[in-house]
Amino acid sequence: MISGIKLAFTATLILLLLSCCEIDNNRRVTTGKLIEEMADLERLTTLPSQNYKTVQFSSYDRRSKTTNDSCWFSNEDGFGNEPIPAFEEVISQPDSGGIGRYLICDVKGPGAIVRLWTANINGNIRLFLDNTDTPVFDGTAQDFFWKPLVLLSGKDPGFDYSSTIRQFDANYFPVPFSGRCRIEWTGDISKIHFYHVGIRIYDPDVMVETYKASEADDYIEKLKKVNNLLENPGNIVQSSVSETITNDHTLGDGNKAVLFSGKGSKAINEFSVRIKSPDIEQALRKSIITMWFDNSSGPQVEAPLGDFFGSAPGLNQYRSLPFEVTSDSTLICRFIMPYRVNAKIELANMSGSGLTIHSSVKVEDFKWIEGRSMHFRARWSIDHSLTASYFDQGNYNVSDILYLMTSGKGRIAGAAAFIYNPSNATTSWGNWWGEGDEKIFVDNDTFPSFYGTGSEDYFNYSWSSTRIFSYPYCGQPRNDGPGNRGYVSNYRWHISDDILFSDKAAFFMELGHHGLVHEFSYGRIVYFYALPGTLDNYSRISASDIRDVIYPDWQPIAYLGSSGYRYTRAEELISKSSEVRIEPCRISSGNKILVWYPENGSDQLSFKILCDKSYEKTNIGFTLRHDPSGGTVAVHLNGKPVKIDGKAEIQLNEPFQTFLANHFTEKVDLIKGINEIVLESNDKGVQGKVGIDFIWMKKD
Repeated sequence: MISGIKLAFTATLILLLLSCCEIDNNRRVTTGKLIEEMADLERLTTLPSQNYKTVQFSSYDRRSKTTNDSCWFSNEDGFGNEPIPAFEEVISQPDSGGIGRYLICDVKGPGAIVRLWTANINGNIRLFLDNTDTPVFDGTAQDFFWKPLVLLSGKDPGFDYSSTIRQFDANYFPVPFSGRCRIEWTGDISKIHFYHVGIRIYDPDVMVETYKASEADDYIEKLKKVNNLLENPGNIVQSSVSETITNDHTLGDGNKAVLFSGKGSKAINEFSVRIKSPDIEQALRKSIITMWFDNSSGPQVEAPLGDFFGSAPGLNQYRSLPFEVTSDSTLICRFIMPYRVNAKIELANMSGSGLTIHSSVKVEDFKWIEGRSMHFRARWSIDHSLTASYFDQGNYNVSDILYLMTSGKGRIAGAAAFIYNPSNATTSWGNWWGEGDEKIFVDNDTFPSFYGTGSEDYFNYSWSSTRIFSYPYCGQPRNDGPGNRGYVSNYRWHISDDILFSDKAAFFMELGHHGLVHEFSYGRIVYFYALPGTLDNYSRISASDIRDVIYPDWQPIAYLGSSGYRYTRAEELISKSSEVRIEPCRISSGNKILVWYPENGSDQLSFKILCDKSYEKTNIGFTLRHDPSGGTVAVHLNGKPVKIDGKAEIQLNEPFQTFLANHFTEKVDLIKGINEIVLESNDKGVQGKVGIDFIWMKKD
């Protein structure tokens, strides 16, 4: 009998110990679990049991100290030779060759690297984890920031992660540590050295397993699964008990419709709409989506419909993890929206004309946990008629744009910006709008937890890129051009690098421009989760906020990057023919553009340029339209082929977007008198249009 009691007691003890081990393993932070979090949108809805603070170490200008000093908007942040080295500490002063050693960060306690970014960086990086004197990485800085996993494990993962783990200039491969993370840079401080290092700093009692290169095979298997979800976010597994509610509405101007009304403890795990309107772009800006959860006195979400989906103005196709705009004009949101009692989604049409809308809402059961489950929120705002500028008579003339101010408990999950940049400059170096840095204050910060190095750096790209791109966490779905003028949209989602706040958060982005630009508009939206009762900077959208999307006439000017160039409209250099038409184009100078319709796959179009003398080593530039009907073009000068953008021909076809881009020939010689520029269509029987805005030249 006694032996039986002992046996039962022993068995119970073993089960209890196994249960405790299982609980510990579930609570333990590992590389594998951090990898899984990269595609886990449901995690964002609940406050974590393992508390942490996400911070960013960057090459921001160290002269910036407080909000009210004269250097708060200083911009020497990694270009080289900054007044104060852009590091936490100078470990070793530069030697005779200019090479010094500098501290990027030294974080003590449990944590994890969750994001790396650089625009360019010279030198070497050494990464130390925990208290070892042997670095787990010792190699080129560029590889450290841009080549995840391979350099840390010595293994080739066997699949392409160039658009998932690496997203433009950012690297999201997680590196956890249990006791310490120290990163040192050795390099020439007079050369470019931009960097961001995003780190979660866990509470001291959180159990974290340090990254082990020896377990790379296991990490790779998890990465394959996550990689597939990031590439195909529509494949995120949804509950078998999901219910889909669809509605169709016809809305007259000034009318509202309820797209969804739900009761019970549930969560919306996908919300999509498709609208039809005589002017879809105006309708998307002037139709207001509002969402209420659990009898809230005010909506947790209020935004123009197109802006809510992250790519406004208009329909700009892209695909990311939480949002997508498809080729059939369906707008999809995959952010999960839980509620305890009820939910309502409403649309108000203020577009000036009627519209029809088809909506689909997928709902599943959700267990609401008091004190941990959070409501989804989105706060949109816009400022019109701003004057954007940067450097005026020796003084910085930059302003902080408020993205979000909130008091309560929650996490920031992403942000998007919607810019109207009416600059007349024609190159990025001249019409760039994003010199300003992000500044994100969390809880009791007296200095921001995130202090950035440029607006595009926050959005994961660099050097004011004009590319149209979309990745799971970041993208630029629209950029009218040329350069960065016109309408621009950028987004970045904080999925694995979410920003928790336990008391308050304040998110600002500096507005700094290369030029002096009037009538600048800056729209933005922040997506976040928060406990009931959280306060934020919500204000109702006004009619003046959602004014018409406008396309004023503009004319190119030579400024900074285009200084010394002279512009000539394409139609002024060509004789009229049946193949050429002057057509309306709202993003082109003068709101019109010359469009060439080649008659066959080897057609040519000739331009005549009269020079008063000969010019040597001259660039010829073309501002051309890229769109779904664009063709392929080669360039000849005075009978000889000329490379353009370093290539024999350029491709103007862009499947979904329309934008203007600058293309430049190699250095050429122009003779005195008439010079003939010939564009040749090489579409091999496929009729491809060629839109030509203006031609510009400059002598070295």
